[in-house]
Amino acid sequence: MEDNIKCISTSCTLDCWDSCSIVAKVKDNKVLAIKGDPRNHVTGSFLCKKGMKHIDMMNHPDRLRKPLVKENNEWKETTWDEALDLVAYRLDELRKTYPTTALLHWNHGGNVGLLKNIESRFFNAYGGVTVPVGSLCAGAGNEAQRYDFGRPLSHDIKDVVNSKTIIIWGRNPMNTGVHMVPFLKEAKKKGAFIILIDPIETETRKLADFYIAPYPGTDGALALTIANVLIKEGLADNEFISKYTLGFEEFKEYVDQFTLEEGSSITGVPKEDILFVAEKYSRNKPSAIISGFGVQRYTNGGYTIRAIDALGAITGNIGIKGGGVNYNNRIMDDYVDYDFLLGESLRKHHRTVTRPKFADFLLTEKDPEVKILFITRANPITQCMDTQKMIKAFEKVEFKVTIDMFKTDTANLSDVILPCRHFLEDVNVICPSACHNYLNLCNPVVEPDPWVPSELWIFNELAKRLNLDNFPIKDHYWWIGRVLKPLKELKGISLEDLKNGPIDIAGADRIPWEDRKFKTPSGKFEFYSTTAKEEGFEPLPIYKPISVRPSKEYPFYLLTPHTKDSLHSQHFVMTGEGEIPVAYINREVALELNLLEGDLAEVYTETGSLKCKIEYSENLRNDVIMIYEGWWLQKGGGVNKLIPEKYSGIGKHAAYYECVCNIKKVSH
Repeated sequence: MEDNIKCISTSCTLDCWDSCSIVAKVKDNKVLAIKGDPRNHVTGSFLCKKGMKHIDMMNHPDRLRKPLVKENNEWKETTWDEALDLVAYRLDELRKTYPTTALLHWNHGGNVGLLKNIESRFFNAYGGVTVPVGSLCAGAGNEAQRYDFGRPLSHDIKDVVNSKTIIIWGRNPMNTGVHMVPFLKEAKKKGAFIILIDPIETETRKLADFYIAPYPGTDGALALTIANVLIKEGLADNEFISKYTLGFEEFKEYVDQFTLEEGSSITGVPKEDILFVAEKYSRNKPSAIISGFGVQRYTNGGYTIRAIDALGAITGNIGIKGGGVNYNNRIMDDYVDYDFLLGESLRKHHRTVTRPKFADFLLTEKDPEVKILFITRANPITQCMDTQKMIKAFEKVEFKVTIDMFKTDTANLSDVILPCRHFLEDVNVICPSACHNYLNLCNPVVEPDPWVPSELWIFNELAKRLNLDNFPIKDHYWWIGRVLKPLKELKGISLEDLKNGPIDIAGADRIPWEDRKFKTPSGKFEFYSTTAKEEGFEPLPIYKPISVRPSKEYPFYLLTPHTKDSLHSQHFVMTGEGEIPVAYINREVALELNLLEGDLAEVYTETGSLKCKIEYSENLRNDVIMIYEGWWLQKGGGVNKLIPEKYSGIGKHAAYYECVCNIKKVSH
């Protein structure tokens, strides 16, 4: 490359649908530009708005470069030795005095990568700590597909061009999965009929030939009504059902109550529209369902995904090109030595906390009481429900450590902040996303200047200070080679292969469940799941109404989806001075309430309130207010101040969307 410019292969580490392969142009330890790597035929040569912000995030003036310790409620810069000595001392004192479960390690998907999980081995080698179970993201749907299929697996999005009917259910690829859009457009050019199901008429409506908007939280009833139509109208694939499924007769008996009249009454969708979707999906095959995470952000979320899965099985749209019920993609499970990576066998103690009940746990648990919080790749103060309760709980804990690049709302309430590297400065492995099967190595693109360590270095240094025998003090490449031994043995793919660029580990023509051998106990698709029953849930995909509906006091559903401009809270560090969150509302409804565009308004629920700027949305239902999630409290945001602590049983998943609200104008 001329003028000493290097092109280095890496990968986006944002926890989104696409996991883009990236090529970085570098000169003199400076990133000149990044673009998509065309060797990944799904994500291609372009990056989304969030991806194009990576260089700005890495070089942001607010990025932390030195450890910070809080003294007398003021932040003070310190050396790495002093900071790590302090953290190690507090961890050592805790294990001498209490069971190690008095330490709670909170992590999530702020940034992904296989090596991020080394932190779990560290805390298991330390003795075993309190760890979160459940999800703030996709957990209910993952568990639902485990019951039905044995594992969540998705078709490569390229396969959608083989579909004749495509149902996009509660997903908005135009905003939050842009690399899917070219394939949807190509499918449409080839004659595919696209149906969008979403209570919000999103940008993806522009791609759709037909659109229906069920009441929030009623998607499960809609799916079960469609299922009943398929069965009653003779539209089921009886050969597939008899050979490859379990429990159909029990399911058939249950859905008999979901007549068109009943389904329409529950969902608000006209009978003729339900009938049309059922007939189009079953007659115009192969048919694909592309399901989003929003449909499972209710207390009935796991059952909803199971009901949607059932439609694929009834019609035989499983295991065929152009088909599938595409939700998530756990293709790497067979190729990673998670036992070694996580080190669960090392722990002497173990305790769990349900993620959506984090604040409640901190406030009430006494056996033992949480004395130390250690936060990695997460911002729970902003992202957990019932923010004020979360702050109160957080402040109750004696000592709090956060690893982060920025002084987030969570880091700001901690006692120690340990800065870390941006992915362009680090080494990691990025597993295939929900829409493709490419495995990526993050090669280090530049060295941080001034120097900042990787998270692995931080845990190595703490392990040395704590004399953790079962935590190998090794570098990134040793760990990658060790935990990807199954990949080398089963696929012949080595670390050296990955250094050269993205690799499609499945092959372009791989179709999930093509052999009809499912990972369930029966080896079949399970309408009736004994696993679900054994774990305390209904064995069938039933419909349970959500706990709230609009009322006179709170006449609107509150929906808080992802913005295309940020991955959850991460990019809100770039929010400008004086900006405030926007509350989107139907124009006619707003005028009835004397709310004009640009007005300052207060959105309030039984849990809290938030000041927002009014913006009209012509395509929004008249019973919905929408506010994008992720805006930092310290920058005037905090939409989760409005959201009560509720969660689904299946997957212990946060029910962010099970919330009603009201709105009123306030003076500036």
